Amino acid sequence: MERILSELSDAAERVKTLEDKRHRLGLFLREIKGAAISKDAEILEDRMAIPVAADPLKRLRVAGVDGGLVKHAYHAIDLILTRAVAAVFDYADGNLANVTYFPDPLATPRLSVITDPYSEQDFAHAADIERMATEAHVLSNVSTLSPDLVLADGSLVPHPSSRPKKGDGVWPKYAELLELYKRAFASHKLLAGVVEDSRSTHFSEMIAAKVLSRVGTDTKELQDILSRTRDTNLLFHVLKPGERSFVFRLGDPATNAVIADLGEHANNLYAFYLKTVEYDRPIRVEFYAKGDAVRTADKLASLILPISSQNAEYGIPAVIIEADSRAKLREEELTTIHSYIVDRVGDLPSLYKLRRESRPF
Repeated sequence: MERILSELSDAAERVKTLEDKRHRLGLFLREIKGAAISKDAEILEDRMAIPVAADPLKRLRVAGVDGGLVKHAYHAIDLILTRAVAAVFDYADGNLANVTYFPDPLATPRLSVITDPYSEQDFAHAADIERMATEAHVLSNVSTLSPDLVLADGSLVPHPSSRPKKGDGVWPKYAELLELYKRAFASHKLLAGVVEDSRSTHFSEMIAAKVLSRVGTDTKELQDILSRTRDTNLLFHVLKPGERSFVFRLGDPATNAVIADLGEHANNLYAFYLKTVEYDRPIRVEFYAKGDAVRTADKLASLILPISSQNAEYGIPAVIIEADSRAKLREEELTTIHSYIVDRVGDLPSLYKLRRESRPF
Protein backbone atom coordinates (compact mmCIF):
# COMPACT_ATOMS: atom_id res chain seq x y z
CA MET A 1 0.00 0.00 0.00
CA GLU A 2 2.84 2.39 0.84
CA ARG A 3 4.37 1.80 -2.59
CA ILE A 4 1.06 2.62 -4.30
CA LEU A 5 0.66 5.80 -2.25
CA SER A 6 4.21 6.82 -3.10
CA GLU A 7 3.57 6.24 -6.81
CA LEU A 8 0.33 8.23 -6.60
CA SER A 9 2.16 11.09 -4.91
CA ASP A 10 4.82 11.09 -7.63
CA ALA A 11 2.18 10.99 -10.36
CA ALA A 12 0.29 13.89 -8.78
CA GLU A 13 3.46 15.97 -8.65
CA ARG A 14 4.23 15.21 -12.30
CA VAL A 15 0.72 16.27 -13.32
CA LYS A 16 0.97 19.50 -11.31
CA THR A 17 4.42 20.33 -12.69
CA LEU A 18 3.33 19.72 -16.28
CA GLU A 19 0.15 21.76 -15.79
CA ASP A 20 2.17 24.65 -14.37
CA LYS A 21 4.37 24.52 -17.46
CA ARG A 22 1.30 24.50 -19.71
CA HIS A 23 -0.04 27.53 -17.89
CA ARG A 24 3.22 29.41 -18.41
CA LEU A 25 3.26 28.35 -22.05
CA GLY A 26 -0.30 29.63 -22.39
CA LEU A 27 0.70 33.00 -20.93
CA PHE A 28 3.64 33.13 -23.33
CA LEU A 29 1.41 32.39 -26.30
CA ARG A 30 -1.10 34.98 -25.13
CA GLU A 31 1.64 37.57 -25.43
CA ILE A 32 2.27 36.66 -29.06
CA LYS A 33 -1.25 35.60 -30.03
CA GLY A 34 -1.87 38.84 -31.90
CA ALA A 35 1.27 38.41 -33.94
CA ALA A 36 0.84 37.43 -37.54
CA ILE A 37 1.29 33.80 -38.39
CA SER A 38 1.73 32.50 -41.86
CA LYS A 39 -1.38 31.32 -43.66
CA ASP A 40 -0.90 28.23 -45.77
CA ALA A 41 -2.85 25.32 -47.20
CA GLU A 42 -3.72 24.16 -43.68
CA ILE A 43 -4.13 27.39 -41.66
CA LEU A 44 -6.62 29.86 -43.11
CA GLU A 45 -6.07 32.89 -40.83
CA ASP A 46 -3.06 34.90 -39.70
CA ARG A 47 -4.01 35.27 -36.02
CA MET A 48 -3.94 32.69 -33.28
CA ALA A 49 -7.04 34.03 -31.51
CA ILE A 50 -10.01 35.95 -32.90
CA PRO A 51 -12.69 37.76 -30.82
CA VAL A 52 -16.24 36.55 -31.42
CA ALA A 53 -19.23 38.89 -31.56
CA ALA A 54 -22.13 37.01 -29.96
CA ASP A 55 -25.32 37.00 -32.01
CA PRO A 56 -28.26 38.67 -30.19
CA LEU A 57 -30.51 35.70 -31.09
CA LYS A 58 -33.30 37.91 -32.35
CA ARG A 59 -34.65 34.99 -34.30
CA LEU A 60 -32.91 31.64 -34.57
CA ARG A 61 -33.93 28.01 -35.00
CA VAL A 62 -31.13 25.63 -34.05
CA ALA A 63 -31.23 21.83 -34.12
CA GLY A 64 -28.95 19.70 -31.97
CA VAL A 65 -28.55 16.04 -32.92
CA ASP A 66 -27.20 13.24 -30.76
CA GLY A 67 -27.32 9.48 -30.81
CA GLY A 68 -27.36 6.69 -28.26
CA LEU A 69 -25.93 3.18 -28.53
CA VAL A 70 -25.99 -0.05 -26.57
CA LYS A 71 -24.62 -3.31 -27.93
CA HIS A 72 -24.20 -6.85 -26.71
CA ALA A 73 -22.51 -9.94 -28.08
CA TYR A 74 -24.03 -13.37 -27.52
CA HIS A 75 -22.85 -16.84 -28.54
CA ALA A 76 -23.83 -16.60 -32.22
CA ILE A 77 -25.66 -13.30 -32.64
CA ASP A 78 -24.91 -9.69 -31.83
CA LEU A 79 -27.50 -7.09 -30.89
CA ILE A 80 -27.13 -3.37 -31.54
CA LEU A 81 -29.65 -0.78 -30.39
CA THR A 82 -29.38 2.81 -31.58
CA ARG A 83 -31.43 5.97 -31.36
CA ALA A 84 -30.94 9.52 -32.63
CA VAL A 85 -32.96 12.59 -31.70
CA ALA A 86 -32.85 16.20 -32.78
CA ALA A 87 -33.83 18.82 -30.22
CA VAL A 88 -34.96 21.98 -32.00
CA PHE A 89 -34.74 25.25 -30.08
CA ASP A 90 -36.41 28.44 -31.27
CA TYR A 91 -34.86 31.63 -29.90
CA ALA A 92 -36.58 35.01 -30.05
CA ASP A 93 -35.22 38.31 -28.74
CA GLY A 94 -32.42 36.53 -26.91
CA ASN A 95 -34.65 34.01 -25.11
CA LEU A 96 -35.65 30.40 -25.68
CA ALA A 97 -39.21 30.59 -27.02
CA ASN A 98 -40.06 27.02 -28.05
CA VAL A 99 -38.71 23.46 -28.08
CA THR A 100 -39.66 20.69 -30.50
CA TYR A 101 -38.13 17.32 -31.37
CA PHE A 102 -37.42 15.28 -34.47
CA PRO A 103 -38.57 12.66 -35.16
CA ASP A 104 -40.15 12.47 -31.66
CA PRO A 105 -39.27 13.36 -28.06
CA LEU A 106 -39.04 9.61 -27.31
CA ALA A 107 -37.98 8.22 -30.66
CA THR A 108 -38.26 4.45 -31.07
CA PRO A 109 -34.80 2.83 -31.03
CA ARG A 110 -33.51 0.98 -34.06
CA LEU A 111 -32.55 -2.67 -33.52
CA SER A 112 -29.95 -4.49 -35.60
CA VAL A 113 -29.55 -8.25 -35.21
CA ILE A 114 -26.25 -9.46 -36.64
CA THR A 115 -26.04 -13.14 -37.47
CA ASP A 116 -22.84 -12.95 -39.52
CA PRO A 117 -19.76 -14.33 -37.73
CA TYR A 118 -18.12 -10.94 -37.17
CA SER A 119 -14.83 -10.72 -35.37
CA GLU A 120 -14.79 -8.68 -32.17
CA GLN A 121 -13.25 -5.76 -34.08
CA ASP A 122 -15.81 -6.01 -36.89
CA PHE A 123 -18.61 -5.99 -34.31
CA ALA A 124 -17.18 -2.85 -32.71
CA HIS A 125 -16.96 -1.21 -36.15
CA ALA A 126 -20.50 -2.31 -37.01
CA ALA A 127 -21.89 -0.86 -33.78
CA ASP A 128 -20.14 2.48 -34.30
CA ILE A 129 -21.31 2.64 -37.90
CA GLU A 130 -24.91 1.83 -36.91
CA ARG A 131 -24.89 4.67 -34.36
CA MET A 132 -23.38 7.16 -36.80
CA ALA A 133 -25.78 6.11 -39.55
CA THR A 134 -28.77 6.65 -37.26
CA GLU A 135 -27.45 10.11 -36.39
CA ALA A 136 -26.70 10.95 -40.02
CA HIS A 137 -30.29 10.07 -41.01
CA VAL A 138 -31.60 12.57 -38.48
CA LEU A 139 -28.97 15.16 -39.44
CA SER A 140 -30.25 15.05 -43.02
CA ASN A 141 -33.96 14.77 -42.37
CA VAL A 142 -34.24 17.46 -39.71
CA SER A 143 -33.98 19.82 -42.68
CA THR A 144 -37.77 19.41 -42.97
CA LEU A 145 -38.04 21.75 -39.95
CA SER A 146 -35.91 24.41 -41.70
CA PRO A 147 -33.33 25.04 -38.94
CA ASP A 148 -30.95 27.98 -39.39
CA LEU A 149 -28.16 26.01 -37.72
CA VAL A 150 -27.65 22.27 -37.21
CA LEU A 151 -25.21 20.99 -34.59
CA ALA A 152 -24.13 17.37 -34.23
CA ASP A 153 -22.85 16.13 -30.89
CA GLY A 154 -19.34 15.03 -31.77
CA SER A 155 -17.24 14.96 -34.88
CA LEU A 156 -18.71 15.73 -38.27
CA VAL A 157 -16.94 12.72 -39.81
CA PRO A 158 -16.18 9.18 -38.60
CA HIS A 159 -13.13 8.78 -36.40
CA PRO A 160 -10.26 6.95 -38.14
CA SER A 161 -10.55 4.16 -35.56
CA SER A 162 -14.10 3.48 -36.81
CA ARG A 163 -12.94 2.90 -40.38
CA PRO A 164 -12.89 -0.80 -41.31
CA LYS A 165 -10.43 -2.23 -43.79
CA LYS A 166 -11.56 -2.53 -47.37
CA GLY A 167 -12.83 -6.05 -47.89
CA ASP A 168 -14.01 -6.45 -44.29
CA GLY A 169 -17.58 -7.61 -43.82
CA VAL A 170 -18.68 -4.21 -42.52
CA TRP A 171 -17.13 -2.19 -45.36
CA PRO A 172 -20.44 -1.94 -47.32
CA LYS A 173 -22.10 -0.44 -44.23
CA TYR A 174 -19.25 2.05 -43.93
CA ALA A 175 -19.66 3.02 -47.60
CA GLU A 176 -23.38 3.60 -47.00
CA LEU A 177 -22.52 5.74 -43.98
CA LEU A 178 -20.30 7.99 -46.10
CA GLU A 179 -23.20 8.58 -48.48
CA LEU A 180 -25.41 9.57 -45.53
CA TYR A 181 -22.81 12.11 -44.42
CA LYS A 182 -22.66 13.54 -47.93
CA ARG A 183 -26.44 13.93 -47.87
CA ALA A 184 -26.20 15.75 -44.56
CA PHE A 185 -23.52 18.08 -45.95
CA ALA A 186 -25.86 19.00 -48.81
CA SER A 187 -28.93 19.47 -46.62
CA HIS A 188 -27.94 22.53 -44.57
CA LYS A 189 -26.37 25.95 -45.02
CA LEU A 190 -24.83 25.86 -41.54
CA LEU A 191 -23.80 22.42 -40.28
CA ALA A 192 -21.23 21.78 -37.56
CA GLY A 193 -20.13 19.12 -35.12
CA VAL A 194 -19.34 20.14 -31.54
CA VAL A 195 -16.74 17.91 -29.90
CA GLU A 196 -17.03 18.20 -26.12
CA ASP A 197 -13.95 16.28 -25.05
CA SER A 198 -11.57 16.38 -27.97
CA ARG A 199 -8.37 14.37 -27.52
CA SER A 200 -6.77 15.88 -30.59
CA THR A 201 -3.23 17.24 -30.47
CA HIS A 202 -3.28 18.62 -34.01
CA PHE A 203 -3.54 22.29 -32.99
CA SER A 204 -0.64 21.90 -30.55
CA GLU A 205 1.39 20.31 -33.33
CA MET A 206 0.62 23.24 -35.65
CA ILE A 207 1.69 25.72 -32.96
CA ALA A 208 4.93 23.82 -32.43
CA ALA A 209 5.72 23.66 -36.14
CA LYS A 210 4.41 27.00 -37.39
CA VAL A 211 4.41 29.48 -34.50
CA LEU A 212 7.18 28.61 -32.05
CA SER A 213 9.59 28.20 -34.94
CA ARG A 214 9.13 31.93 -35.63
CA VAL A 215 9.75 33.04 -32.05
CA GLY A 216 13.27 34.32 -31.49
CA THR A 217 14.02 32.38 -28.33
CA ASP A 218 15.00 28.91 -27.19
CA THR A 219 11.85 26.85 -27.70
CA LYS A 220 13.13 23.35 -26.90
CA GLU A 221 11.27 23.13 -23.57
CA LEU A 222 8.14 24.65 -25.11
CA GLN A 223 8.25 22.11 -27.93
CA ASP A 224 8.52 19.33 -25.35
CA ILE A 225 5.48 20.63 -23.44
CA LEU A 226 3.44 20.89 -26.63
CA SER A 227 4.32 17.32 -27.58
CA ARG A 228 2.52 16.18 -24.40
CA THR A 229 -0.43 18.56 -24.53
CA ARG A 230 -3.88 18.16 -26.05
CA ASP A 231 -5.36 21.06 -27.96
CA THR A 232 -8.05 21.92 -25.43
CA ASN A 233 -5.57 21.77 -22.55
CA LEU A 234 -3.34 24.28 -24.35
CA LEU A 235 -6.13 26.58 -25.51
CA PHE A 236 -7.70 26.73 -22.05
CA HIS A 237 -4.69 28.87 -21.13
CA VAL A 238 -4.52 30.79 -24.42
CA LEU A 239 -8.07 31.79 -25.32
CA LYS A 240 -10.27 34.15 -23.36
CA PRO A 241 -14.03 33.51 -23.13
CA GLY A 242 -15.57 34.73 -26.36
CA GLU A 243 -12.51 34.00 -28.48
CA ARG A 244 -11.92 31.37 -31.13
CA SER A 245 -8.79 29.97 -32.69
CA PHE A 246 -7.87 30.36 -36.32
CA VAL A 247 -9.64 28.13 -38.82
CA PHE A 248 -7.74 25.10 -40.06
CA ARG A 249 -8.49 22.21 -42.36
CA LEU A 250 -10.00 19.20 -40.65
CA GLY A 251 -7.57 16.78 -42.23
CA ASP A 252 -5.35 16.03 -45.17
CA PRO A 253 -6.71 13.39 -47.56
CA ALA A 254 -3.13 12.26 -48.13
CA THR A 255 -2.74 11.21 -44.49
CA ASN A 256 -6.33 10.76 -43.25
CA ALA A 257 -8.13 7.87 -44.94
CA VAL A 258 -11.59 8.89 -43.70
CA ILE A 259 -11.20 12.38 -45.15
CA ALA A 260 -9.99 10.84 -48.41
CA ASP A 261 -13.02 8.52 -48.48
CA LEU A 262 -15.30 11.59 -48.67
CA GLY A 263 -13.95 12.46 -52.11
CA GLU A 264 -14.68 15.99 -53.31
CA HIS A 265 -16.18 16.90 -49.92
CA ALA A 266 -12.78 16.51 -48.26
CA ASN A 267 -11.74 20.02 -49.28
CA ASN A 268 -14.79 21.56 -47.58
CA LEU A 269 -14.17 20.33 -44.03
CA TYR A 270 -12.67 22.69 -41.44
CA ALA A 271 -12.38 23.22 -37.70
CA PHE A 272 -11.68 25.80 -35.00
CA TYR A 273 -11.74 25.95 -31.20
CA LEU A 274 -14.08 28.23 -29.27
CA LYS A 275 -13.88 29.18 -25.60
CA THR A 276 -17.48 29.75 -24.59
CA VAL A 277 -17.14 30.24 -20.81
CA GLU A 278 -14.38 31.06 -18.36
CA TYR A 279 -14.04 27.87 -16.33
CA ASP A 280 -14.48 25.21 -18.99
CA ARG A 281 -12.23 24.00 -21.76
CA PRO A 282 -12.70 25.25 -25.32
CA ILE A 283 -14.95 23.21 -27.55
CA ARG A 284 -13.82 21.95 -30.94
CA VAL A 285 -16.13 22.97 -33.77
CA GLU A 286 -15.91 21.01 -37.02
CA PHE A 287 -17.87 22.35 -39.97
CA TYR A 288 -18.65 22.03 -43.64
CA ALA A 289 -18.28 25.04 -45.94
CA LYS A 290 -18.33 25.16 -49.73
CA GLY A 291 -17.63 28.89 -49.88
CA ASP A 292 -15.67 31.24 -47.61
CA ALA A 293 -14.67 29.04 -44.66
CA VAL A 294 -13.54 31.95 -42.46
CA ARG A 295 -16.82 33.78 -42.97
CA THR A 296 -18.70 30.58 -42.13
CA ALA A 297 -16.59 30.14 -38.98
CA ASP A 298 -17.39 33.70 -37.88
CA LYS A 299 -21.10 33.03 -38.31
CA LEU A 300 -20.97 29.68 -36.52
CA ALA A 301 -18.97 31.06 -33.59
CA SER A 302 -21.33 34.03 -33.21
CA LEU A 303 -24.31 31.67 -32.95
CA ILE A 304 -22.73 28.93 -30.84
CA LEU A 305 -21.28 31.32 -28.25
CA PRO A 306 -24.55 32.73 -26.81
CA ILE A 307 -26.29 29.33 -26.71
CA SER A 308 -23.36 27.80 -24.78
CA SER A 309 -22.77 30.42 -22.08
CA GLN A 310 -25.48 29.71 -19.52
CA ASN A 311 -23.13 27.97 -17.06
CA ALA A 312 -19.64 29.35 -16.34
CA GLU A 313 -18.30 25.82 -15.79
CA TYR A 314 -20.00 23.94 -18.64
CA GLY A 315 -19.81 25.63 -22.01
CA ILE A 316 -21.71 23.25 -24.29
CA PRO A 317 -24.66 24.32 -26.48
CA ALA A 318 -27.86 23.77 -24.52
CA VAL A 319 -29.57 22.22 -27.53
CA ILE A 320 -26.96 19.44 -27.63
CA ILE A 321 -27.38 18.76 -23.91
CA GLU A 322 -31.11 18.31 -24.51
CA ALA A 323 -30.57 16.05 -27.52
CA ASP A 324 -28.18 13.91 -25.48
CA SER A 325 -30.75 13.43 -22.72
CA ARG A 326 -33.37 12.33 -25.28
CA ALA A 327 -31.12 9.95 -27.22
CA LYS A 328 -29.58 8.02 -24.33
CA LEU A 329 -30.18 4.30 -24.15
CA ARG A 330 -29.80 1.97 -21.18
CA GLU A 331 -28.27 -1.50 -21.17
CA GLU A 332 -31.51 -2.78 -19.63
CA GLU A 333 -33.36 -2.00 -22.87
CA LEU A 334 -31.20 -4.47 -24.78
CA THR A 335 -31.51 -7.05 -22.00
CA THR A 336 -35.29 -6.79 -22.34
CA ILE A 337 -35.05 -7.39 -26.09
CA HIS A 338 -32.85 -10.46 -25.55
CA SER A 339 -35.34 -11.83 -23.02
CA TYR A 340 -38.19 -11.29 -25.48
CA ILE A 341 -36.37 -13.23 -28.20
CA VAL A 342 -35.66 -16.08 -25.77
CA ASP A 343 -39.33 -16.16 -24.76
CA ARG A 344 -40.34 -16.44 -28.42
CA VAL A 345 -37.91 -19.10 -29.65
CA GLY A 346 -36.51 -20.67 -26.51
CA ASP A 347 -33.02 -20.59 -25.03
CA LEU A 348 -31.24 -21.59 -28.23
CA PRO A 349 -27.44 -21.96 -28.26
CA SER A 350 -27.17 -18.90 -30.51
CA LEU A 351 -28.69 -16.82 -27.72
CA TYR A 352 -26.43 -18.07 -24.93
CA LYS A 353 -24.57 -15.39 -23.04
CA LEU A 354 -20.81 -15.38 -23.35
CA ARG A 355 -19.03 -17.57 -20.80
CA ARG A 356 -17.37 -14.58 -19.12
CA GLU A 357 -20.86 -13.28 -18.31
CA SER A 358 -22.34 -16.54 -17.05
CA ARG A 359 -19.73 -18.07 -14.77
CA PRO A 360 -21.41 -20.04 -11.97
CA PHE A 361 -18.87 -18.82 -9.40
